[in-house]
Amino acid sequence: MKTPLFGAAAALAILFTRVLCLVESFDYVIVGAGTCGLLVANRLSQDPDTTVALIDPGADERNNSLVSDPTLFTRVFLSQNLDWAYPSVPQAGAAGRVLTSHAGKGIGGSSLINGMVYIRGDKAQFDAWEELGNRGWNWNLFLRYYKKLERLFPPEPWQVDVGASVRPENHGYEGDLHVGFVPALQNGSFYHRVRASWGALGQGVNRDTLDPGQNRRWDAATAYFWPVAGRPNLHLLNGTATRVLWKAGGVGAEAEGVEYVTPGKERRMVCAKREVILSAGALRTPLILERSGVGNPRLLRGRGIEPVVDSPGVGENLIEQPNLSLIYASKQKLDGASPYAAFVSARDLFGSSVGEVAARSRRSLGQWARQVARRNGGGPGAAAALERIFRIQHGLMFDKETTIAEYMTTAFGDRLVASFWALQPFSRGSVHIRPSGAGGDNGTAAVPDAPAIDTQLLTVDLDTTVQVAAGRVAAQFWSTAPVSDLVADALAPNASDQLPLPPGGEATDAQWRRWARGAVVTNSHPLGTAAMMARELGGVVDPSLAVYGTARLRVVDASVLPMQPSGHLTATLYAVAERAAEMIQAEGRW
Repeated sequence: MKTPLFGAAAALAILFTRVLCLVESFDYVIVGAGTCGLLVANRLSQDPDTTVALIDPGADERNNSLVSDPTLFTRVFLSQNLDWAYPSVPQAGAAGRVLTSHAGKGIGGSSLINGMVYIRGDKAQFDAWEELGNRGWNWNLFLRYYKKLERLFPPEPWQVDVGASVRPENHGYEGDLHVGFVPALQNGSFYHRVRASWGALGQGVNRDTLDPGQNRRWDAATAYFWPVAGRPNLHLLNGTATRVLWKAGGVGAEAEGVEYVTPGKERRMVCAKREVILSAGALRTPLILERSGVGNPRLLRGRGIEPVVDSPGVGENLIEQPNLSLIYASKQKLDGASPYAAFVSARDLFGSSVGEVAARSRRSLGQWARQVARRNGGGPGAAAALERIFRIQHGLMFDKETTIAEYMTTAFGDRLVASFWALQPFSRGSVHIRPSGAGGDNGTAAVPDAPAIDTQLLTVDLDTTVQVAAGRVAAQFWSTAPVSDLVADALAPNASDQLPLPPGGEATDAQWRRWARGAVVTNSHPLGTAAMMARELGGVVDPSLAVYGTARLRVVDASVLPMQPSGHLTATLYAVAERAAEMIQAEGRW
């Protein structure tokens, strides 16, 4: 992998991160044994002459029923052994509350604890990646990798009877990732009620990353690591990566290896003969880059780190989805956890007012871009770049009519839940190493500190407008027969929240907005913090996923996604990892 070194790097002092690599070496060193890292490690180690090291602090969770049993996925968030549960800084758009970002802790990363939903996203969204400077990244490319990675289990006749369907030509049947429909669909009574009540909104049944025959979650470790863990050229190093090490004797930023801390708090180094690949996730990869001197020079110097590469986009552009839920007590106990997803466009959500909402929000794009850039410390150039991105995103929502909100309708025993979230939020947050004097993290601590996460949920007005409209639809859904026959008392919101809901009342926009600020949580779908975009737009990596201004350093995880897909992240992340592995293999053959 070769990328032009950033010109200013030679003029910047480089501290103790330069090494002469005389320690343990591998061809590739991958930081993070999660969704992307494990797939890349699997593919690269297929060549027995290529050595691969994975660095991760996680444990083997193969025999943990909270992970393997699909019906128990909601309980994993109660386990400190499985969930990092990162706290945010107090959130202005969430009534000053501290919000939690869930992230998987074991070998397999967040694929161990997510909802397993396997939904891809809209074609137009992936085609828009090329408008952001990513030539060749489009829907046709993604479809090829989706087919390559999947092993789809088509729905059984009884599942078809309750709404499961696929287009066979759009799927793969020989991949490592098992994808199917939840066995809980066997009891279709709840589904039929849900489908009838959603009516014209087009209720669907989503596929999950599971093996329906075994009724077992099919996470990244199950698919890509444990079957090949015995390869003599594939090594798992238990520890937490702190920073990238740069090659000694040069003036540029050429990755030479990685420093990591063992569970016993011992610092070690491992060297990469070909590349270092960061796959630590959207909330961790930026921290490793910053501790390595790659980031905003002003921020780095404030943390006691001498800059190596001027890359102000590192840790910025955090895009997270705002999640709200209406929860009711059920008159009938429903076994298992049966989720059903519905997706709506702006026209579905706003009806005859869609043109007015589109025009009003279009006029505000420049103002919102300046607001976000100012809040995140950017100048006029950052605002202009962000406005360009916003206009592409606005066009997807209102001109291309991609889906802008999702509903997940779920029955948990005696609870009925409709969670909903804006799929393409305009709010932009950040994740950085913590400042000095506040648990600061400049890479010298025995164990790296938790990230300083600022999601900025609901700080751009259109996001709140979408959530309010989606909430009204969700409330109407629960009051519509036949699903309304199951509904007993409202649990959230309740009477103290002062949000009257149908059929007994109708809340005002002001009431909905106030409730949203007090109830919103993260969807734990963070991305974009080392975005693959043109550098002038704030990008951190190029279309080959190489970090701008460096050599032999690549990022392959959710941080490179430049915008939120309308589907869930899992499918897209696996496809990105497949693409990355092919590019790395092709370049490694030269």
